[in-house]
This record gives sequence, structure tokens and C-alpha cells, in this order.
Amino acid sequence: MTLEGDSTMGIDQTAATDYEVAIIGAGAGGICAGIKLQEMGIDDFALIERADDLGGTWRANTYPNVGADLPFLAYQFSFAPKGDWDYFFAKGDQIQEYHVGLARDAGLEAKTIFNTEIIREEWDEPNHRWLLHTAAGQRITARFVLSAVGAYINPKDKPDIDGLSSFAGKVMIPAGWDHDYDFTGKRAAVIGVGSSSVQIAPALAEQVAHLDIYQRTPQWYFPKPDFATPRWLQRLLGLPRLAGLFHEAILAVLELGLRVLIYTPQWLFRPGARVFDAAGHGLYRLWLRLCVRDKETRNKLNPKYGPGCTRGTLGGGYLSVFNRDNVDLHTTPIERIEPDAIVTADGVRRPIDALVLATGYEMFSDPETYREGTVLGRDGFDLGKYYNTVGLRAYHSTAVAGLPNRWILVGPYSWTGTAFHYILENATRHITAVLGEARERGATRVEVTEQAQDRFHQEMVEKGRNLAHYFSVHCAGSNTYFVNSQGDAVYVRPWTIYQSRKRSVGFDRADYRFGALDRSAAETQPAEQAAI
Repeated sequence: MTLEGDSTMGIDQTAATDYEVAIIGAGAGGICAGIKLQEMGIDDFALIERADDLGGTWRANTYPNVGADLPFLAYQFSFAPKGDWDYFFAKGDQIQEYHVGLARDAGLEAKTIFNTEIIREEWDEPNHRWLLHTAAGQRITARFVLSAVGAYINPKDKPDIDGLSSFAGKVMIPAGWDHDYDFTGKRAAVIGVGSSSVQIAPALAEQVAHLDIYQRTPQWYFPKPDFATPRWLQRLLGLPRLAGLFHEAILAVLELGLRVLIYTPQWLFRPGARVFDAAGHGLYRLWLRLCVRDKETRNKLNPKYGPGCTRGTLGGGYLSVFNRDNVDLHTTPIERIEPDAIVTADGVRRPIDALVLATGYEMFSDPETYREGTVLGRDGFDLGKYYNTVGLRAYHSTAVAGLPNRWILVGPYSWTGTAFHYILENATRHITAVLGEARERGATRVEVTEQAQDRFHQEMVEKGRNLAHYFSVHCAGSNTYFVNSQGDAVYVRPWTIYQSRKRSVGFDRADYRFGALDRSAAETQPAEQAAI
């Protein structure tokens, strides 16, 4: 089969399309998986990327001030430590360079099929393989599939606002910034007050004639001690193993916090949570007074829910933007958008020339992210239907019963209290352990048992009781993505960091069923009949 595309780089698209492993996505997760597959001796794989370049989130997001909200020591792979970051909180372009550099050094660019979006995955039971259907109507086959589409799947670029499509001015989203557009002297509006808005708004405020920021739910904004990394520190962290030691030290501190969160008895945790919230609110009011001059604006910015309800946003500079004469914060709901204005529910009409939709992403923890009919496993199993009716669950956050030979790099209960890279390494560590076992056994089919999946899920529920209590009692009105639309807190894994690391490879191999293909039977089965 020939794959069509306008990319001049990447895999030879006239070559065979059957692979031992297909990795869907060439962002940080796909790059991590590709490197780890090579380390275990698997070279027959391809990365399938819907965009025209590597990098994922950091390729797509190039908006003003884009960068990490964690120090660089925590925001990198443990197997590829880097000490010479320009800033303590790495900027987006340097993070992109880091990921792409790793991919190119490993030769992954030549293994990537660009400009190819997978819209449906079907399990072919007689042939123990996956049929991957592309948006262009082509098909790619692979024995094993790793879904590396990330934590933030697609931008919510079409919020349900009446009249949005009628707006005649410039519309932008963070994951598709138009750098050719000149905001100078324009009247602009930003809808949303999350991580992207925090970075975008201060930059826009310096260019536009006026900026309106529309807030639905106030957030917790914490100081961000960002600074250029001194050369002496870059050289120090460039010493062999030192960056790794610093990374482990950070994990040790986080480990302690997670142990307190998970293992504190409920009779102590519940009053402790109330004290934690009260102290947090008191300190935050002081922080707002230091950053924002206007009392009414401070009141609008002050969350009524606990500081642990959301991930929190770093950016003290964002709060000070409300001291500017050309910036206004609005909390009245938007009623409609007109060709040249936003109208709020109180009837006020505010003219604008440009609109930024910083309205978030479809999350890996939301059941709505998984559409019916897009991932079809054995015996008609439909991942989207299952997740939207039963709820999100996956063994070690990666494997789902009913989907043989397929793993998710970021699945339910993935977040272990650390940076994104640790999540990816943890998942890849588990997946490669299973693939290694399959290779040793000569297996062509691997599937987690329903019993193992249910046991893991039940452990998550039981160990997450403190988290569930906090989210249900302390987080009303927070609109937190820690709890999804089904009321389940499947974002955070209630294990400590070192538990997750140890158990990712220290699992019972009997939790998976391994089988070998009857090749004589498979060869007589037409591929068209094998598809579901």
C-alpha cells in the first residue's frame, strides 16, 4: 500500500505498511516509546503523526510566553538529563528542541509517517493485528499499537457560545497561534483563565488598545520564580549524573507529600484538609492584596474552593496585568458573540477586533474524549462505548481488557504527582516489560485479563478515598478536571512515585494472557473478512 502525503521527510511512504509496533503520535510520548523500543531491540515500528513535524503539544503551542509550569529539573526525561536550559522554567521553543533533538538522535524522524491521522482502529483477531484506518482512506497494519496521543488530546476550539461562528474578526486558539497577526492597537478578548491564558494575557496587554478577559471559574495563581539559568548552574548540572541526582531529590520530596496524602487515616485527613484549605485561603488573600490593587477585581479572582482542587497555575505576573488601565476582568456569563462584539448576560456589549479562545482541551480523563466507533476490539468491544457507560479504567493505566496488543501511554489514573515525562516513562516501562515477555514466549497476542483490570481499578478507588473525599467536599464550583463528568477522580493515581515505578515492572505476568498465532489459519483468512 502507498501512503500519500506532502511530507518530504520521514519514512519511505511507498514501503511495506505492516509493522510489529505502531505508535500513534510523535510527541513526547511517542518519542519516549520509540527510544525505549529501540533499547529493547525492537526496530520494526513506525510513529504515525497527524501533523507535519515531531513534538506534539510543544510543536502546536507557540503562543506568546509559552513555557513549562514546572522547573526544568522536573520537566525532562530521566534517561536524557539536560542541564543547560536557558530558563529555570523552560520556554516552549527549547522544550520542542529538546524533544525533537532526542527523536533525531535516535533516528525516529525516519520512522515517522507524517500528515497521517488515524480515525479508526480495528482489531483483526484471526491475524492478531490492528487495522489502522486513516483520514485519507488508507490502512496501516501493526501487530501491536501504542496510543501516544497525550494528556491534552484536542483543543476545545468550538465552545458552545451562541453566535461564535458569526464573529468577523480574528479568532485564535493557543494551539494554532498566528504570529503574522498584529495585535497592536486592537481591541482583544481572551475567553478562559487557565494555564494558556496566564501566559498569553500579559503579552497581549502590552500590545492591544484594550483587553477583556472573561472568567468563568477563578483559579489559584501561584508565584513563578522564573529566571535565566546562571551559566555556573548550567555547567554544574551538566556534570555526569548530577542532573539525575537533582531529579531524584525532587521526586523524594514529592514522594513524601504523596505518602501524607494517600496514607493519612481519614479521621485525621478530613480535619487536616479543612485546616489546609483555611490556611490556603488566608495566604492567598494576602497574595492577591500584594498583586492586585483593585478590591473588586481581587474578589473576582478569589476562588471559593480549596487550593488542592485544581492543579494550580504558576504566574504571579498574570495577576499584576489587572493593574493595567487597558485590561478588564469580566465574570458575567457570555450570552452571545456578534460579528464585532461580545455581549454578556447583563446586556453589556463590548466591541472587539480579535478573540482568543483559551478554553482548554479534551482530557485523557474525560469519557467524552473517547468517541464510539473509533477503537474496536475483540468480540465487538468498543472503547468509546465502554468508557462512556461503565467508566474509565485500564490496568496500570495502559491496558484495557477487550483490546489485545494495545496500550495507552496516558490513561486513567496516570498522573503520579510528577511531571508529564515521568508519566510517560512509567507507562513505557510497563509496556516494554509486557512486550519483552511476549517476545520471550513467542506470543503474537497479549491481552490483560478483566480480573486484573478490575483488581487494579478497585485498588485505585480504595486508595484514592482521601482524594475522592477532598474533591467531593472541598471542590464545589471548581470545575476541576481532576473529577470527570461521571464524577470519577481518574486523573490522579493514588500511589506514591516509587510505588508506581516499582510496580510498573513488578506486576504478575499472569495478569496478561499470551497467545501465538496459528499462521496456517491466518494465511487462509482474507484480511477483509478478518476486520470487525
